[in-house]
Amino acid sequence: MSEYTNVEKPAIEALQAMGYRYLTAKQIDKLREDEHFVLLRDQVVDAVMRINDVPRVTAESVYGGLVSLKENEKWFERFRGNFSKKVSGESTHSTIRLLDFEHLENNEWVVTRQLRVKGPGGTIKPDIAIYVNGIPLVVLEAKDTNVDVKEGFYQMERYMEQAPRLFASNVFNIATNSRRFRYAATGAPWQFWFHWRDPWPRRESEFKTAMHKGLWATLEPSRLLDLIAHFIVFERDEKSQKVVKKICRYQQFRAVNKMVERVCGGEHRKGLIWHTQGSGKSLTMAFATLKFKFHRGIEHPALKNPNILVVTDRRDLDAQITNTFKACGLPNPKHARSIEKLREYLEQDSPGRTITSTIFKFDQDDRRLNSDSMRERREAMQELAIDDSERWILLIDECHRTQEELLGAYLRATLPDAVYFGFTGTPVKKNDKNTYANFGVPGEKYLDKYGIDQAVKDKATVEVRYTARMSQWHLHDTELDETFERWFAHEPPETVEAIKERGVRKSDLARLETRIAMIAEDMWEHYRTQIMPDGYKAQVVAIDREAVVTYKKALDDAISKWFVEEEGLDEEEARQRAEQMSAPIYSPSQNDQTKHRQIYDFQLSDHEQKEAIKTFRNPEGDLKFLIVCDKLLTGFDAPVEQVMYLDKGLSDHNLLQAIARTNRRFQGKPYGLIVDYYGVTKNLKEALSAYRDEDVRGAMKDEEGLLATLADAHREVMAMVDDEAGRDPVEAVNALGGEDQWYLFRRRAKEFIDLYAALLPNRETIPYEPDVRLLGQMMLWGKDKWEHEQPDLNFKEYSEKIREMLRRHVEVTGIAEICKLRGLDDPMFWDDFNKEPEDLETAAVRKLTELKKVVREKSQQNEQRYEKFSERIKELIESFQLGLFDENEAMERAEELSRDLQREEQAYQSTSLSEEAYGIFRILEESLATVGTAPSEPLTDQSAVYGEALAEAIDALYLSDEDAPSRWQDKSALRKKLRQKVRHILIKEGIDDWKGLPEKIEKFARSHYAKD
Repeated sequence: MSEYTNVEKPAIEALQAMGYRYLTAKQIDKLREDEHFVLLRDQVVDAVMRINDVPRVTAESVYGGLVSLKENEKWFERFRGNFSKKVSGESTHSTIRLLDFEHLENNEWVVTRQLRVKGPGGTIKPDIAIYVNGIPLVVLEAKDTNVDVKEGFYQMERYMEQAPRLFASNVFNIATNSRRFRYAATGAPWQFWFHWRDPWPRRESEFKTAMHKGLWATLEPSRLLDLIAHFIVFERDEKSQKVVKKICRYQQFRAVNKMVERVCGGEHRKGLIWHTQGSGKSLTMAFATLKFKFHRGIEHPALKNPNILVVTDRRDLDAQITNTFKACGLPNPKHARSIEKLREYLEQDSPGRTITSTIFKFDQDDRRLNSDSMRERREAMQELAIDDSERWILLIDECHRTQEELLGAYLRATLPDAVYFGFTGTPVKKNDKNTYANFGVPGEKYLDKYGIDQAVKDKATVEVRYTARMSQWHLHDTELDETFERWFAHEPPETVEAIKERGVRKSDLARLETRIAMIAEDMWEHYRTQIMPDGYKAQVVAIDREAVVTYKKALDDAISKWFVEEEGLDEEEARQRAEQMSAPIYSPSQNDQTKHRQIYDFQLSDHEQKEAIKTFRNPEGDLKFLIVCDKLLTGFDAPVEQVMYLDKGLSDHNLLQAIARTNRRFQGKPYGLIVDYYGVTKNLKEALSAYRDEDVRGAMKDEEGLLATLADAHREVMAMVDDEAGRDPVEAVNALGGEDQWYLFRRRAKEFIDLYAALLPNRETIPYEPDVRLLGQMMLWGKDKWEHEQPDLNFKEYSEKIREMLRRHVEVTGIAEICKLRGLDDPMFWDDFNKEPEDLETAAVRKLTELKKVVREKSQQNEQRYEKFSERIKELIESFQLGLFDENEAMERAEELSRDLQREEQAYQSTSLSEEAYGIFRILEESLATVGTAPSEPLTDQSAVYGEALAEAIDALYLSDEDAPSRWQDKSALRKKLRQKVRHILIKEGIDDWKGLPEKIEKFARSHYAKD
């Protein structure tokens, strides 16, 4: 009841205040055909007639087409008006709109709760559903305030599997416990369930809770329509054709709408946007283009078919943005591959063009620009300008790099009256007056800012840390001569003299083979022990191409040596495996073959480089290291990369660009890491001195400094562990005292253990190890006691570096045995009932958890048969947690429920059916009421016999090797034929209420009739 009182009810009230009409689930049921259907027929038909001014017969035909529409992307085409139909009585097709973006009041806004939907995997009842014009658009799962909001995500995953029809038209989903609010595109994994932090243009202080803020930000009618129209894309991989649905983050929504306001305002025709690297800048440009081109809901002359030009300063960025636009379905983006093509695209007369180009395509070869006559030069410059340049909106990526040069002048001469939006992934330098002058407005630094710290806080990117390794090899100007004498003592005298004569350079030391060999050994040891166990990859940054080749050879030597000594491989196989683990990536030079033979020998062709990068990006690929000097330090996106081994002097934006290669989120990656062999981070403040402190705060954090954070985290969590409990994890969890304390403890323990894992193998972590083991045990037992969920005995959520330690410890101490859950068929399951346990509370907690697991598993296979047990175990657990009865009564009720479960499992023995056929009979049971029995009454003997015959017929079908051959369960075509045959049996035998039964029976059969 508290979930409804604390979360559902306030959410519904907030939505009603925004203009939604509340309908009960019963009222909704009257508006749809049955519980398998999710569309509200009359509301859909009325809306189509109202919005499109078409006759009912046409609207009903539209509804008929929507009922069978399963693809989410196709639904969005309908939402956005990309659909036409022949209207009754007319000779031509007309556009059919399902939503009215121009007139909010022309749409019907409905919220309901506990909507019951039947699907092939069972029946679901989501907490809240949002309908617009009779179409379900958003599903919200509410959890009580003391429950982790992630539980709502797990629930949503089950909903989508069990009743996919509800999610065919889905825009996005929400999980909230009032204190936390997360939203995500349909089917997104947990890492892409976002917060909505900034309710721009309103202030956070205007909202009671995170839930109220999030509901307004995403579901206020005008904003929901804006999200549907402009801020959701379906990104398609060009090769695999796999489609990923993506929804904007709050900073993207905010920035794009500020840009649109600026264009419509007309006062300023420029703006500067800093969104830190890795936070989705290319997608922001895509969303901006969508809104500028379609601007559904906005009528303004400045948005009448504008032309969009996206400008970058690198070929890889140009290709990346072009591919993003194409993959996201933006209509007809033209990629200017030459100066001539760009000019041709710019001068075309058709409105609404979208062009991508590099800045270098604006270079001009008109001889008059170099004429001796100033008059001719000015005439040539005037002719650069295209007609109607005020109709152009420019999105210029990394605008601080090229716009102050001649190419920037050519760009502005070509499009003198355009609107200019500059984007940057790094902050603008504090003395960079030109970028602010070119793109900024007086008194405004940035039109929109999304800085490094905020991106990490939002988990849009991961934190980047740094650590200095082998400081004796760091390179500093003041020590060059002294270091040279020490390192080059064993080099050939002629080499030493030649270098001394021209002067010692850092590059001489950075390329030294003995130095690189030692670093490569250390690098491999660090990667092998700290990075590779968790499946992440690495980039090595060397000073130049020669050093890249030296690193490649040194890494091959270090890795193959390890394979021989530690893995026992022969030298040839070890060398072969080692060489596959790294690839050098650098640009060729014209004279390499004759003057730089070694560099030439290690060069990869363009095709080989592309294949290497593809393999590197693949988490399963053998390639673990990319070795570079200049390439892949900007614009390169490989989320699987966690560590960058830095052996090159970088500063300012070059350093910020490089370290951002490690900040992408990926499958639980806790942070990115820069391992510094060059000494860059020794004077980090100096390396980033060109920027304002507030702009680069948090760009990199010293890993050594995290030890203080670890100590604080340890102190906080251990303060919650009762001294009198000793080292007994069960006693320590029991002493927490309440559910609220458990959830606080769980969060603190997870933070501490993650920090501990991140700092291993730093020797300062050794004193914390016993407490890590204790906390790991407490997390297991607490999951049983307070959440009645099966604990993770494999510790999957933790780093591999500590999983084995925790697994081994829980086995040794016996906590694994306490937390191990047993089924009804395990004789030990009944031991707690047959003898007096030493700890009655522990036995009761474990028993309730075991029962919850057993019932859930059985319900997933056969919901009709075990639904009543789901309700009973839920009620039993809630009553026990509320203290309505003690451990003795909990055990008595648990035993009673267990015996009933056992009787239900054995019920088939009193019939002529096999256990599997009886399971089918129970699925059919509700529908057998159509044969002379009311649904609320027990089956008559006649109906029962009739049902058993039906179950035997279907049982025989799935047992038949002809109808259900080997591995039928894995072949969709065979499954479809079997469903058709089941449907034929049901209809032939007079089962009127057969819809949904073939799918339910198939789900049961895949568990009980599967064949190898």
